[in-house]
Amino acid sequence: MTSNAGGLTAALKVDGHRAAPADAEGFSQLEASDVQGIEKALVSLRKQYGSAEAAKEGHAGTRNSVANLVVYAASDEDAELVTETMAQLAGAHPARTILLIASLEPDEPGVSASVSAACSLRERQRICYEEIRLHARGRSSPHLRSIIEPLLIADLPVFLWWSGDPPFSDDVFLTLARISNHVVIDSGQFRSPAATLARLGRLIADESVSATVGDLNWPRLASWRELLAQLFDAPAMTALLPDVTRLRISRAIPEKGAHANPAQSLLLAGWLATRLDWEVSRKAERTFAGTFRIPMRGNGHDIMVELRTEIRHEALPGDVQSVQLQSDGGEQAATFTLRRADDQEHAQTSTVIKGTPAQKRSVNFRTSSDAELLDDEIETLDRDPIFEEAVQMAGRIAALLPEGT
Repeated sequence: MTSNAGGLTAALKVDGHRAAPADAEGFSQLEASDVQGIEKALVSLRKQYGSAEAAKEGHAGTRNSVANLVVYAASDEDAELVTETMAQLAGAHPARTILLIASLEPDEPGVSASVSAACSLRERQRICYEEIRLHARGRSSPHLRSIIEPLLIADLPVFLWWSGDPPFSDDVFLTLARISNHVVIDSGQFRSPAATLARLGRLIADESVSATVGDLNWPRLASWRELLAQLFDAPAMTALLPDVTRLRISRAIPEKGAHANPAQSLLLAGWLATRLDWEVSRKAERTFAGTFRIPMRGNGHDIMVELRTEIRHEALPGDVQSVQLQSDGGEQAATFTLRRADDQEHAQTSTVIKGTPAQKRSVNFRTSSDAELLDDEIETLDRDPIFEEAVQMAGRIAALLPEGT
């Protein structure tokens, strides 16, 4: 991967309370009020699923974990939003899961816990996965660390999945991030996406946090990045990149006037800007129709980036629906368009070069579930410099948008 526009193939190509899986047997939840009690509960659960009675009934299993997964949720309601994803993940990627539910409001520190296990048949072997659910009071980061750290399985990587808007400068977030190898967030769920993306860029640059960072919204854009790269594979198309003067990105809204998280649009704009050596130049404006217009500079000329909305009832709000690049190269002026189809499983590409017939084709558009995205995130601890650059640029773009975006 390169950061210049010399060849778009090089420049853009990418690389207990829990619901158990349908084929799983669950084992009793046990309550605890401290770390020692939690450890005793885990031992008791292992005796259950490893007992002679369980073996006789064909339900015996062995514990297996390849990672520690710490999941933060601000409330029981938020916790339920992640439990289905965790259940799907358990069958594919076994992990010691610690679900922390904490409001981070000032309070007397305290914790209550429940421990549960679910066992699934995988490759003729019954594998059991354990979940520790913690309800914590108080925002004392040393208190939370003293609870969570002893529960981690030694010598296995630690992944932190923080749901909602991460408070990047908060002691609790930083404490958990610093005991983790990889931090996973989802900018598609940010309540204040523009401001939070700007802070995410600063976290990535923070040398006091050694954990790598991943965003579930980034792989959601993988098909966009790959298909856009393909539009510019031919050398004649690559030569038009330095002359791009306009970028339009459209995201879905369910109805007129509705709000939709612009994080995907910002990330995609950030990626294109870093690949093509663009920089922000001045404050963005919002049109009467709700379009954000962000002036940028690159290759010695102005580029206008437009982040639009369109009503798409069949799409998830905030999901990118179309991308258009206009290149003003005199006789070689061209427009490149990639648009998602109504079924959301296909896309149409169009290349229109001045004086020649339009070239169009229909392509498959890959999508993945949140469980599949999370599973991929805990497959690697490597940094993704392309993602990091895109996030930091998205943050700079977001900083120019009106407050409350």
